[in-house]
Amino acid sequence: VQQAFVEHDAFQCGYCTPGQIMAVEGLLRKNPNPEVEQIRVAVSGNLCRCGAYGHIFEAARKAAQLKSGGGGKS
Repeated sequence: VQQAFVEHDAFQCGYCTPGQIMAVEGLLRKNPNPEVEQIRVAVSGNLCRCGAYGHIFEAARKAAQLKSGGGGKS
């Protein structure tokens, strides 16, 4: 998950990053291949002051690929 956040610039100021990473990790443990709406709901309790939600959603999708062994291209 951390690698995907780095690759997709899913943090800016870093204030919400730990919570976002934990939320994504928790989601992927329950659902290894989530839809974007499921990601949105999973991270909804963590407010991003910078508004990097699009990057966070992309990072979550990439993390799902990495965890399933299908790293692919960024």
